Amino acid sequence: MNDLNASVLLVIEGTYPWYRGGVSEWVYQYLKALKNYDFHILQVATDEFQQLDPKNALYPLTENVKSFTRIPPPTLTNHWDVDKETWFQSIIEDVPTLEFSFIHVTNTGFAGWLGTKLSEVSSTPLVLTEHALYWKEVEKGAVALECGYQIPDTFEAKSEIVEIFKKIASQVYVSSEEVISVSRINIPYQKQFGANNPIYIPNGIPSELLDPVKIRKQKPVIGWIGRCAEMKNPKLFFEIVNVFRKNKLTPDFMMMLSDANEKELESEVKFLAKEFPEVRMIWNESAEKYLNELDLLCITSHNESQPLVMFEALSNKALPVGWQVGDLTREFGFVVPPGTSTQTLVNQIENLWNNADKFENFVENRYETVAFNHTWDSIFNKYDMLFEELVTEDLEV
Repeated sequence: MNDLNASVLLVIEGTYPWYRGGVSEWVYQYLKALKNYDFHILQVATDEFQQLDPKNALYPLTENVKSFTRIPPPTLTNHWDVDKETWFQSIIEDVPTLEFSFIHVTNTGFAGWLGTKLSEVSSTPLVLTEHALYWKEVEKGAVALECGYQIPDTFEAKSEIVEIFKKIASQVYVSSEEVISVSRINIPYQKQFGANNPIYIPNGIPSELLDPVKIRKQKPVIGWIGRCAEMKNPKLFFEIVNVFRKNKLTPDFMMMLSDANEKELESEVKFLAKEFPEVRMIWNESAEKYLNELDLLCITSHNESQPLVMFEALSNKALPVGWQVGDLTREFGFVVPPGTSTQTLVNQIENLWNNADKFENFVENRYETVAFNHTWDSIFNKYDMLFEELVTEDLEV
């Protein structure tokens, strides 16, 4: 792609490059892999994110990031059709004015709408990679968006937000040259709202994270990894620990959390941690150095698309377990149907662990799936080919 000099406007929301999490990791790996493209990042972020220096962050900015501009999210006061245009006029002077090969957005939230609008006014092709359905996240109880926008807590206001994000999703799907989903579970919804032939390109892991050797002790280490966010439902992990207190199997427990700016929930989790001293609490550290200690990873989210942590766990032969949610199915983990009691889940985990051969075969099959299909190299190779075709077509026109 060097000879094409492709320049991309990447429109994202908060978290990258300051906070850990699936989307942040995806953005970093994406920028690192597509080194032959120049990127100009336009980020929708609240005031808290706006004060942070992207050159002094958790993830380093790659050399191909040529500019990084932050703008506030819209203020929703009237009707969305009015608010969106008011917002656009207030930020348009801050938007890079270069000629881009294409615009790439990572959601169908505010960033998605903005990318669609910029694509329209500049006649620039639009590409969407959707990590999660925003309208569904709000329906399931999300209290904040990636950009830091706080979801109203009244039923009526939440319902309005859901409808706004459904409307934005339809607009982004119809306007995009390519609609990509990291999750199989979301594709039927994308089609329902107007996406034409969405492509499935999943999440991944660095190939060097794969560790085929696993040394297990007699009792398992069960972990939890994620943002301290209501959507990830961290408090449910303590309920699982409490049920294990009454069972014969006595695992060790480890909980690795990162800040999500949900202060009330963070206080509740820290209080629970004092009630459950058997849980080793780790805050704001990379989970990678602890993965080899885990035998199982609990995923307790209210809603998911394709949790990146699922692949990170399997790369070190730790088995994802929990209630089926998003792409956490039997293909990648040991799951029970939604609504199953915590006691039943714990009993089934205990039975599986006690059958060592069955457990190892179960894990090995899913480890191989990740090793063959979910490394970043193979995933971003698909993007490279897709983008090369898109840019070539644009040049021919």
